[in-house]
Amino acid sequence: MITVDPNSPEALTNRAAFHNRLREECPVARSADGQFYSVAGYDNVKQVLEDNAHFTKEWGSQLVRMERGVALNQDPPHFDDFRRIYTAYMSPAGVKRWAADCERIAHEVIDSFVARGSGDLQELFAKPVPAKVTARALGFPEDAVDRYRRWTDAFLDAMIRDPEEQVRIIGEMNAFFEEQFERKRQQLRDAGIEAPTRDHVGSVIDDSLTSVLMTTLYRGRYLTTNELCRTVRGFFIGGVDTTGALMLNTLSHLLEQPELWDRVKADPELVDTAIEEALRITPPTLGMFRGTRCPVSMAGETIPAEERVLYSILSANRDPAHFEDPETFRLDRKRNPHLAFGAGAHFCPGAWTARMEAGIVLRIFIERLPKLRLAGPITHYEAINFWIVRHFPAAWD
Repeated sequence: MITVDPNSPEALTNRAAFHNRLREECPVARSADGQFYSVAGYDNVKQVLEDNAHFTKEWGSQLVRMERGVALNQDPPHFDDFRRIYTAYMSPAGVKRWAADCERIAHEVIDSFVARGSGDLQELFAKPVPAKVTARALGFPEDAVDRYRRWTDAFLDAMIRDPEEQVRIIGEMNAFFEEQFERKRQQLRDAGIEAPTRDHVGSVIDDSLTSVLMTTLYRGRYLTTNELCRTVRGFFIGGVDTTGALMLNTLSHLLEQPELWDRVKADPELVDTAIEEALRITPPTLGMFRGTRCPVSMAGETIPAEERVLYSILSANRDPAHFEDPETFRLDRKRNPHLAFGAGAHFCPGAWTARMEAGIVLRIFIERLPKLRLAGPITHYEAINFWIVRHFPAAWD
């Protein structure tokens, strides 16, 4: 079996070429350090995502095995019961409850820097806006953005390179989450409520995802603090960094080809098409991990049981067997079955929030920063499974 090194300079500086090579030359390969297997190509990746009998999420979606069978770390049919808690709340219609807050936050943040005329949009916009909107959705304080950014930055840097640091960050995040849970529990106690229900969401406690999780019964019981922490952390990490990356990845394609930016400004209806195309060609999440329940044969190779598998969304989204002209960012693409949000039972529950936020933000940029342009090279975090902007120099005067 071929070995590959996702941490090599080639893989980190030219992600598309590396993942395309995986799909074309070694759709199943072993990592150079022996810690996991990589799987590439649309059909292979879709199998990993949908075949829960062979590929499990019960140890989580990261390299390090943790929190086995807790909350989001389950497979169907058990996971089907769990996701019913939040599915309707996070549906395309459900997330519209935060649209006005997203617009308010985006305008407030732009107000804070627009007079500068230039700057780093990652620092000025793509970190604070998703952090504040995610805090609103979870019922957390909006003014703790610096803390949220420190956690998400450290999480990205530590996810693969320093698992011990990642565990420390998770512990710090969980301590904060537990403070927020206790604040809501105290509000319920003060109201004399011992057995809260969804009827108390938006009346006794705030209308937020955390409140829904705390008041909905799961198999006849309330979620434990551990289950709440694992679930909220999943929404929190995904809601901040990957949503910010979606905004900037979309902008980068439009600004690198100014004629595309002009087309979208002239026809804002193209915003949604641009977002989907950015999700396809530069997905914020390049891939996540699953585990093998048993030996699995794929692409002429065998992945042993009890191994970690990193599936390549980028290789799938650029697979010429499924996408015409896959290396080109196109505003006229009609069929776009990308896997940026996954597939199957574990399809990203924050997908509709991310799409909504990105759509609102890009339309506000068109309105308020029509002269927006790049002012230097865009750089990214050197993470093997994320395509997230580190610096986005731009000018708009």
